Amino acid sequence: MTQHPFERPKPSSSEQTLHLVQHASVHINSLQVFLIFFKLGCISFGGPAAHLVFFHQKFVQQLKWFSGEQYSQLVALSQIIPGPSSSQVGIAIGYLTRGYIGSFSAWLGFTLPSFTLMTLLAYPGQHFFGALNAEIFHVLKLIVLAVVVFAFWQMLKSFCNTVWQYLLMLASALFIYISDLNLSQIILIFVAAICGLIFSNKTIKRNSTKSHKKNNTKSAWTHTLAENLKLPQLSIPAYLWLIVFIIPFAIFTLLKTQFNHPALHSLESFYTSASMVFGGGHIVLPLLHQDLVNSGLISNEKFDLGYAIVQLMPGPLFTFASYLGALLPITDSILLNAVIATLAIFLPSFFLIFGTLPYWSWLMKQEKIYRAIEGINAAVIGLLLCLIVQMTEDYIRSWLDILFVILVVLLLRTKLPVVVTIISSFSVYYFLLISINSV
Repeated sequence: MTQHPFERPKPSSSEQTLHLVQHASVHINSLQVFLIFFKLGCISFGGPAAHLVFFHQKFVQQLKWFSGEQYSQLVALSQIIPGPSSSQVGIAIGYLTRGYIGSFSAWLGFTLPSFTLMTLLAYPGQHFFGALNAEIFHVLKLIVLAVVVFAFWQMLKSFCNTVWQYLLMLASALFIYISDLNLSQIILIFVAAICGLIFSNKTIKRNSTKSHKKNNTKSAWTHTLAENLKLPQLSIPAYLWLIVFIIPFAIFTLLKTQFNHPALHSLESFYTSASMVFGGGHIVLPLLHQDLVNSGLISNEKFDLGYAIVQLMPGPLFTFASYLGALLPITDSILLNAVIATLAIFLPSFFLIFGTLPYWSWLMKQEKIYRAIEGINAAVIGLLLCLIVQMTEDYIRSWLDILFVILVVLLLRTKLPVVVTIISSFSVYYFLLISINSV
């Protein structure tokens, strides 16, 4: 069984320890890993929840590389570290299969289709953006608002279960709404983690001694191909990857005191945003919006257009960064800008997977981590709520707009494909507005 990406991770039932052993007997190369994930990247529509289902079908049911329990444990690990959950599961699968090269092959295969499409769409947008009329942008803005409201509602039900979480969510939204501090997001995340440690009463079920001994007789990592999928021999100690993960924060802080270049601000935005969010692409939206739109690097219209387009793409929602990068003045090359932005937003995931997977068993037993995440999740939902309020103030022009947003949210709750919902709702409402304006 796969785990919904908005659900909090459940601890493993086994007390296994993953040993650092090279798996020479695995008869699969990095090219094969790339091709498998490339195919998944071409057909995986629907966001992280759907991606994890596709992964389960491929690697558990078809290829039988992992058991259902093993796969669920990888999903659980992706939930307790920030970043795009489905991409991190893919990176972990590639890493367990062919080490560092396998992890990059898996990520590249899964990301390349969406990256290519988003970059290609951004390129003509540089030249023909002005040809789009105001009504097109207005309808796109309303669809983006509806998607964000839908994501907010989903995460609210999963992440906020107590009074203190609801209060923290509302306080977070208010703080971001009125705050002008440059480090307001980082401050909020740290404060939220402390609140989680103080107020959360979350506990982890632990196995009895008898159960512990029973589980140790047969590790969860001893079936099918996974007999040989123990962690590869590391050329770099795992804890050093966690240090590498932290270093860019210090570098960005130091450079900002000497330089004030848009490229530096953009790279910092992508890296830090991906390092602070739990749950995926929808959650990173308010962070990127605040950093890039509020700073004037990207117009609100271009931002909303890209966010609407990425909903129609297969693969990870984080490739929204590819589109944004192509529009940012990082270098003189649009393609290079898209590549740099994409690498910047996914780079923390590699560092965190390399740094945490060897300590998987230990991490899954740390109650403090789960408690801190409960606070962080509530605060991040507050960020999303703040964005909804700001969007509503800017986008809603009439009661008809409100009805349209409600209708799109209701359609997103059905089993209709997201692509069908967005395209059909856009077409109907756009022609309706044109008809009303022509009367």
